[in-house]
Amino acid sequence: MEQVFYIDLKGITTKEELHALLRKELPLPEYYGDNLDAFYDVLTEKGEGWNIIFYNCTETITGDIEKYMTNLEKLCNRAVSECDNLKIRFFP
Repeated sequence: MEQVFYIDLKGITTKEELHALLRKELPLPEYYGDNLDAFYDVLTEKGEGWNIIFYNCTETITGDIEKYMTNLEKLCNRAVSECDNLKIRFFP
């Protein structure tokens, strides 16, 4: 069964804030490591049936977090290509 998650990125200015938001909005395991490698592992190991919709992706994101968000999007695209039943989309 598909689970849909809407994640509002408005106001996210640091990677710590991003990972705190991911912890809040997704059923991440207790041992989640608060980094992109850990997020990739969760997506590919536990993300079966997940449909993640990130929105407000570009509204206020600037500076150091901008490059991190680009890396997040690349990582998500790679995870989607490796998992048959995982959907992740980004909306401005």
